[in-house]
Amino acid sequence: MNSRGGISRPIELLGARIGLGGRCLETRDGPTAMRNVGLAARLARRDQPVRDLGDIVARDMARIPGRDPGGALIEEARRYSLELRDAVEAILARDALPCVIGGDHSLGAATQAAVGRHARRVGVEVPGIIWIDAHTDANTMETTPSGNLHGMMLAAVHGLHVPAFEEVVCGGLRDPRRTVYVGARDIDAGEREIVERWGCRIMTPEEISQRGPDRAIEEAMAIAGGKDGRFSVSFDLDSLDPSIAPGVDCHVPGGFDWRTAERILARIGASGAAVAVEVVEVNPSADAKGVTARLAVEAAGLLCGV
Repeated sequence: MNSRGGISRPIELLGARIGLGGRCLETRDGPTAMRNVGLAARLARRDQPVRDLGDIVARDMARIPGRDPGGALIEEARRYSLELRDAVEAILARDALPCVIGGDHSLGAATQAAVGRHARRVGVEVPGIIWIDAHTDANTMETTPSGNLHGMMLAAVHGLHVPAFEEVVCGGLRDPRRTVYVGARDIDAGEREIVERWGCRIMTPEEISQRGPDRAIEEAMAIAGGKDGRFSVSFDLDSLDPSIAPGVDCHVPGGFDWRTAERILARIGASGAAVAVEVVEVNPSADAKGVTARLAVEAAGLLCGV
């Protein structure tokens, strides 16, 4: 990937093996599935080195049914997220591009907070966020209908109280006015009120289809990029239609076809403006033929500018 200014940065790959945040624990095996279908070879199509740092692994915890997943699970999500946050910060400090593969999307609290903390530490503008997802992930413990932590991390990253992530986001908060949701189409009533109050830009698949992906993603990058054009990007496989990406936790009809997603991802990667990349929510237990894992691998390559 070419950073702004034309200097190529090495990619540092980090597996985030966590499934505690969603409905399906097997999502923790997403990093393994991506590696098994050729992630290393896909990222190696470049001059700069690719370094695989291995996995950070969350311990299994019993989930209490209902809106409160239980103190033990919340504590493990906190412990795990702090470890992941520190690892991503270390990658950024080496002037490398973090490519975090998951794993359920609750890992995003750590990655996104790391970006904010690092920017403040080195004295540059805190980047915005491009969030490519069927969901806005802005619930709190009070608004969530499910208790799933993978639907709450952006609430924490944008300054709302979420116990599992309160310590994780300390020093790493991001500006919601520079968060752009791309592909959101399944938004709970409580979180819709939150993201509208924040002033986030939401681009539905219908809007993107009408305008065309090139125009839409240019606007997204302009909003998220702020004054210096830098942003982090998170790609959830459930942004794709389940007909082409069945191996996810939450199936939401009406998502992107691959041609649209490919144009969006490739444009982001070619811009050289992404400071950190996430590819998440590959669920191998729902992906018998490995098609979703292969799309995730391609998405990672495109976002990294490879």
